[in-house]
Amino acid sequence: MKGFNLKFLEELKSKNDIVEVIGGYVPLTRRGNSFWGKCPFHHEKTASFCVNGTDQFYYCFGCHKSGDVISFVREMESLDFADAVKFLAERAKMPMPEFNADDTAIREQKQKREKLYAVLKDAARFYAANLRSGRCPAHEDYILKRKLSAETVNKFGIGASEDYDGLVKHLYDKGYSYEDMFESGVVGKTERNGQVRYYDALAGRLIIPVIDGFNNVVAFCGRIIDGRKNVGKYVNTKETPVFTKGKTLFNLNNIKKYKNEHGISEVIIVEGHMDVISLVQNGFNNVVASMGTALTKDQARIIKRFSDKVLISYDGDFAGQKAAVRGLEIFKDEGLDVKVVALPDGLDPDDVVKNYGKEGYEKLLKEAMPLIDFKLDILKRTFDVKTTDGKRKFVANALKVIKESDSAAEQEDLLKAVRDYSGITLEALKRDLDRTDTSVLTPPAPQTNAEAPTAGDKTAAAARYVLYSALFNKPYAEDENLDEIEFLLPEHKRIAEYVSECKRDGLTARFNDLYTVLDEDMHAELDAIAGISSDEDVKYDRETYFFDCLKTLKVYSLDKKLEMLNSRFKAETDSEIRRKLIEEINRVILARKELN
Repeated sequence: MKGFNLKFLEELKSKNDIVEVIGGYVPLTRRGNSFWGKCPFHHEKTASFCVNGTDQFYYCFGCHKSGDVISFVREMESLDFADAVKFLAERAKMPMPEFNADDTAIREQKQKREKLYAVLKDAARFYAANLRSGRCPAHEDYILKRKLSAETVNKFGIGASEDYDGLVKHLYDKGYSYEDMFESGVVGKTERNGQVRYYDALAGRLIIPVIDGFNNVVAFCGRIIDGRKNVGKYVNTKETPVFTKGKTLFNLNNIKKYKNEHGISEVIIVEGHMDVISLVQNGFNNVVASMGTALTKDQARIIKRFSDKVLISYDGDFAGQKAAVRGLEIFKDEGLDVKVVALPDGLDPDDVVKNYGKEGYEKLLKEAMPLIDFKLDILKRTFDVKTTDGKRKFVANALKVIKESDSAAEQEDLLKAVRDYSGITLEALKRDLDRTDTSVLTPPAPQTNAEAPTAGDKTAAAARYVLYSALFNKPYAEDENLDEIEFLLPEHKRIAEYVSECKRDGLTARFNDLYTVLDEDMHAELDAIAGISSDEDVKYDRETYFFDCLKTLKVYSLDKKLEMLNSRFKAETDSEIRRKLIEEINRVILARKELN
């Protein structure tokens, strides 16, 4: 609860009706028991943003984001949890509670982050002033060589580092401690013979600030300009309390502003900072870059705030192609519609724009391919079908890729493409496809009858529906004791515990309280449950489905228990214990039959 007690937060929410608060930002129209408007978190033409005034939460059917009134204010006002609470308390004219020990720790953590933001902001200003000072001709020459306009330089806050000492002296004169400079990541330190020296961590490089979605400078990227060998061409400052590479994307501040002003239908992801800068200068304002690491789920979730459609435009070399495929898999798992932009061999997006212009890059974006087509395209560029060996290897690998598709129609379409490219008859390809083993490409994980569920399987889906029914006080769920149901996902266990605690205390479980009860990394499951609740176009009997879901969970639990008992029985040598285990196994089998 982020340092606030639940009673205070309940009162805060009761005095800040979510329909009134959201209605101050988004025009809402009543439809049935809910209020609807255009989602403020992603661009859309028709209203898919639903506000539930009864249970005090919102849910968007477009971007699948949900939350309570505190979540909404955090997002719209770019506030952390404590400041969002303060914002709503002031709105409701409620006094803030006194700080306790936990609150003090939170306050100290916030103050530390604010100090780091201040150091980084002043460093960015120092670098920008350096570039304009006339003392950095090599940096200016590099900018001219890259054909960056003055407007682009200012838009991205590009600057220059002259040497190892200038930044440190500047920040010290501004009143910052050496430790604050070091913690910010922009200053490094060495120790020799008991003497500590602090220095500019990006000395001599062209400086590109990394700015988050709330316009805070969180890190810097330095680009070498003098052709030095054995050093990284691009270097990011180290990870800090305000900067984690896997949770950051470059150009978030600009893309957020552009989305709010013009809307965005899709997001382009590139590898390098300079690719972003070049594309934006050429009119592509929907571009971000990863931070030199493989794409992550956290980055996928950030992207979903802007659009459900993603184009991955990595460099046109083999390493870039493989990275694009990996990113596509990760983003698809997060529910994004992802395609890959195939660039000419050896070229990056910046090269394409320079050589072929804006129209040339737009053409490549329009030709972006789904993953399975892109994999086949990589194979075409890998094997020479003009040779016998190359043709056989291409066909063998292509069939393994096609086998991944669950659609017979898609398989046939892809087989025709392989036929046209290789010259092998369609009938021969179909026969070989039936015999193709994909295990070489993707080794299967060990399977059991009761394998642990993931967030996407039917056991997890059943658990969500049971929890939804209990949280929203459906009459058919009243007599069910959640303590007797085995939930596998930690998020589901915690939600079930909350419902049971409320019942024991004679309280009503409220769905919107879970946004403060659960840690933020568990909120994705709340989004899923909110989607169930907000779906008014239900074409099945909810009560019947509830008991089907209960059965799914109980069967899973019995299968898991049966597997454990069988394992014990096989390992046991004592005849009496084996006899008792057989009795227990028979009881479980009987219970499972009764469920069926």
